Amino acid sequence: QFDEVIERIKQADVVVLGSPVYWHSLCASVRTLMERCYMNPKVDRLGGRLFLVFQGAGPERWMLDAGVYSVERFAGMYGMTYEGMAHNAAEAKKLANALDSVRE
Repeated sequence: QFDEVIERIKQADVVVLGSPVYWHSLCASVRTLMERCYMNPKVDRLGGRLFLVFQGAGPERWMLDAGVYSVERFAGMYGMTYEGMAHNAAEAKKLANALDSVRE
């Protein structure tokens, strides 16, 4: 169903990726999505705005930075606008406000 997922992403104005901090990084399902896009020549542009919700039990800054690096790079490769990451309630509120601006 990869092709169906990619078509839905292409049609979306906003994509929110969510991942636990799993073994110091993004979870396997998010990594698999990014890797399958990279390995598939049919995936050239996705577009839209990309948000990341990335949470764990006391993640260290370097873990969060590594996740952001991967997602931000992915967004850039596929013509998406990376809007930011939330790993706590305060940051989630900021992202929610940014999403509200999309709806208006």
